[in-house]
Order: sequence, then structure tokens, then C-alpha cells
Amino acid sequence: MKPEIRKDYFKDEYVIIAPGRGNRPHKTINAPDPVGVCHFCPDGMHHEKVTYHDNGRTGEWEIISVINKFAALEPDNHSAYGQSEVIIETRRHGMNLSEFSVDHIVRIFNAYIHRYDALRAMPGVKHVIVFKNEGGRAGASIPHSHSQIMALPILPPKIEKEAREYNKYYLENDSCPYCDIIKLETGRPRFIWEDKHLFVLAPYASDCPYGAWLIPKRHIRRISDLTHSEKESIAMALKIVLGKMDEMGVSYNYFIENSVNGEDYHMHIKIAPRPNIWAGLELGTGVIINPVPPEEAAKLYRGQIELDNKIES
Repeated sequence: MKPEIRKDYFKDEYVIIAPGRGNRPHKTINAPDPVGVCHFCPDGMHHEKVTYHDNGRTGEWEIISVINKFAALEPDNHSAYGQSEVIIETRRHGMNLSEFSVDHIVRIFNAYIHRYDALRAMPGVKHVIVFKNEGGRAGASIPHSHSQIMALPILPPKIEKEAREYNKYYLENDSCPYCDIIKLETGRPRFIWEDKHLFVLAPYASDCPYGAWLIPKRHIRRISDLTHSEKESIAMALKIVLGKMDEMGVSYNYFIENSVNGEDYHMHIKIAPRPNIWAGLELGTGVIINPVPPEEAAKLYRGQIELDNKIES
């Protein structure tokens, strides 16, 4: 396949798909966990300010949310107002999210929803983001499975831009772009997995190798609109996609995109693997080079391409 410039489905964003620059996927060896006290293990936690406890604050917790001790935003700081929390996804150290049961991942999403709704209700908060960093290249500083949620007093320009372009598409086409993406990609090479609740694809103009989107088939605005069955479908999809990332030893981020200020939108989850590092072109222009065609990424997730046995240190 020759290099190709691709435009996003509806946003004014471009990516260069350049398969000649990348190798076939291969297994890697992750760096060992640093030795020492883990502050997300129960024995390493001290004087935490708990905001969510999955057992109603009685007995041992399995999923808990606490105020980030090194928060960039604080509710009593007028110069950096907001709130930053860490959702610790398990008591057990060394587990990846893809190893959890479907029921356990559903319970993690229940914690997301509880904290998302609570932080949205804070005075002066304009945006709340739920995200996960897994692995050193994705920004994770503690190797204990966790996610984060942050309440911001501003509407980030990236979020505002997407909302604006979403609304423009809706006005011009009288339809939701994400609903249309599901129709467009059904049966196409970039399809990864689906059931009656969820559609998973490698997006046409993916800005990262092995990128994947999880789009509910029902048009819902925010994570708190998810039904139990929809959360189960998301859990199964995360196990498939993140399981492949874990096999390859690839760091990743995922983030949940929700409606802005109650406007119409289509909630979805974007998974951004981080096997490569941005260089001058990406940082200088915002145009990303992706060495893995989404069509090949989808084959990998569907099990049609096996991982090479090459090992890197």
C-alpha cells in the first residue's frame, strides 16, 4: 500500500497513512515494575480522601475513587479550579484491565458514572473527562490499574472544535455523524467487532497505530445514559482490544467523549495506543503519520493477523 493522506470523517483533520514506515506488529517485553511501595495497593494507601467506594464504605473495597494527592486542579484554588480524582480499579497489583471479568469492568464504569455525574454538578465546572493511561509511553506513573477523572473550569478547544464540527455535520446532513459512521463502516475492512449494542472499528483516518473507537449503536449523549447491557458490551470490546495491546506490550490511553453542556452528541470511547513517538512533523503541524493502516489494525483485532514472535528489549 502506498502512503495516503486521509481526512477525518467529519472533522477538518488530516492523517498520513504511511505503511512503509512501520513493521508488522510484534510482541515486546515490558519494563519490570519499579520495586517499592505501591500507593494504590491497600497497604500503601494512607489518609486518602475517598469519593467513591464500591461497597458503600462498608467492608473491603474492590473499586475506589480518591482525590489525587498531586492534583493539577483543586476546588479551593482560584488559579487552577477544578477537581482531579483517581479511580483505583482493583485491590490486586499487577493486573491489566483486559484480565478483569466483564462484571468487574461494568462495576468500573459504574464508578466512572457516579463520579462523572458528581463532578458535572460542581459549580463552575464546564467539562469533565474520564480517561485511562496505561504504560509509560501513555503517561502512567504507577503500574497499578487505575483511571482518572478531571473536572475543568474551561471548555478545552479540542472539545469545543469537535462539538462545533459535529453540529455543522448534523445541520448539513440532518443526521448524527457517529450514527452514519456505523452505517458506513458496517461490513467494511475497518470493522473490528459488534453486537446488538456496540460497534467497534479502526477509524479511517486513525491518528495512532492500532487506534479503535467503541460507538454505542443507540444514540446516547453521555456515559450516564448507558444501560447495564451496553456497559457489558463495552466491557467485552475493551477485553478484545486492550488484550491485543497487552499482548504487544503497547502503552495506550483511552478517553470517553460525552455531550458538551447537554447538547446533542453521540457518546463514544476512543482508544489511542502509543507505540510510537511524535516527531517534528506531528508537533510542528498537527498532521500525524500513522505507519499502521487501520485496515491492518482491524485484521489484527479480528485475529486474521498473528503477532510475530520477534522480541524487543
